[in-house]
Amino acid sequence: MSRDKLIAEARAAGRAARHNLRFIQSNPDKVDQSKMPSMEAYLQMLIRFEAYEKQNAQLAGWTPLRTRLKNLVMSIIAHPDMKVRMK
Repeated sequence: MSRDKLIAEARAAGRAARHNLRFIQSNPDKVDQSKMPSMEAYLQMLIRFEAYEKQNAQLAGWTPLRTRLKNLVMSIIAHPDMKVRMK
Protein backbone atom coordinates (compact mmCIF):
# COMPACT_ATOMS: atom_id res chain seq x y z
CA MET A 1 0.00 0.00 0.00
CA SER A 2 1.39 3.39 -0.93
CA ARG A 3 2.05 5.96 1.74
CA ASP A 4 -0.46 8.42 0.25
CA LYS A 5 -3.20 5.80 0.20
CA LEU A 6 -2.49 4.86 3.83
CA ILE A 7 -2.73 8.51 4.90
CA ALA A 8 -5.99 8.99 2.98
CA GLU A 9 -7.53 5.87 4.52
CA ALA A 10 -6.39 6.85 8.02
CA ARG A 11 -7.95 10.30 7.64
CA ALA A 12 -11.22 8.85 6.34
CA ALA A 13 -11.31 6.31 9.19
CA GLY A 14 -10.62 9.09 11.72
CA ARG A 15 -13.43 11.26 10.37
CA ALA A 16 -15.85 8.33 10.40
CA ALA A 17 -14.73 7.34 13.91
CA ARG A 18 -15.32 10.88 15.22
CA HIS A 19 -18.81 10.88 13.69
CA ASN A 20 -19.63 7.42 15.04
CA LEU A 21 -18.33 8.29 18.51
CA ARG A 22 -20.51 11.41 18.63
CA PHE A 23 -23.47 9.38 17.41
CA ILE A 24 -23.19 6.60 20.00
CA GLN A 25 -22.64 9.12 22.79
CA SER A 26 -25.67 11.18 21.80
CA ASN A 27 -27.88 8.13 21.13
CA PRO A 28 -27.05 5.59 23.84
CA ASP A 29 -30.45 3.93 23.47
CA LYS A 30 -29.50 2.69 19.97
CA VAL A 31 -26.36 0.92 21.18
CA ASP A 32 -25.96 -2.29 23.15
CA GLN A 33 -24.76 -1.00 26.53
CA SER A 34 -22.68 -4.10 27.21
CA LYS A 35 -20.58 -3.34 24.09
CA MET A 36 -20.42 0.45 24.56
CA PRO A 37 -17.03 0.65 26.36
CA SER A 38 -15.26 -1.53 23.80
CA MET A 39 -16.84 0.37 20.91
CA GLU A 40 -15.72 3.69 22.36
CA ALA A 41 -12.21 2.35 22.95
CA TYR A 42 -11.97 1.10 19.37
CA LEU A 43 -13.16 4.42 17.94
CA GLN A 44 -10.70 6.30 20.13
CA MET A 45 -7.93 4.03 18.83
CA LEU A 46 -8.88 4.89 15.23
CA ILE A 47 -8.86 8.61 16.06
CA ARG A 48 -5.41 8.31 17.67
CA PHE A 49 -4.13 6.37 14.67
CA GLU A 50 -5.38 9.09 12.33
CA ALA A 51 -3.60 11.74 14.37
CA TYR A 52 -0.45 9.64 14.35
CA GLU A 53 -0.56 9.20 10.58
CA LYS A 54 -1.24 12.89 10.06
CA GLN A 55 1.82 13.70 12.15
CA ASN A 56 3.91 11.19 10.20
CA ALA A 57 2.67 12.61 6.91
CA GLN A 58 4.27 15.89 7.91
CA LEU A 59 7.61 14.12 8.30
CA ALA A 60 7.45 13.38 4.55
CA GLY A 61 7.87 9.65 4.89
CA TRP A 62 11.12 9.58 6.85
CA THR A 63 9.79 6.97 9.25
CA PRO A 64 10.68 3.46 8.07
CA LEU A 65 7.87 1.16 7.04
CA ARG A 66 8.85 -1.31 9.77
CA THR A 67 8.21 1.31 12.48
CA ARG A 68 4.83 2.30 11.06
CA LEU A 69 3.71 -1.31 10.82
CA LYS A 70 5.00 -2.07 14.31
CA ASN A 71 3.00 0.85 15.75
CA LEU A 72 -0.13 -0.22 13.89
CA VAL A 73 0.15 -3.83 15.09
CA MET A 74 0.81 -2.72 18.67
CA SER A 75 -2.27 -0.47 18.68
CA ILE A 76 -4.41 -3.36 17.41
CA ILE A 77 -2.97 -5.82 19.95
CA ALA A 78 -3.47 -3.33 22.78
CA HIS A 79 -7.18 -3.05 21.98
CA PRO A 80 -9.24 -4.75 24.74
CA ASP A 81 -11.34 -6.85 22.33
CA MET A 82 -8.26 -8.36 20.75
CA LYS A 83 -7.04 -9.68 24.09
CA VAL A 84 -10.29 -11.60 24.51
CA ARG A 85 -10.18 -13.05 20.97
CA MET A 86 -6.57 -14.18 21.27
CA LYS A 87 -7.26 -16.46 24.26
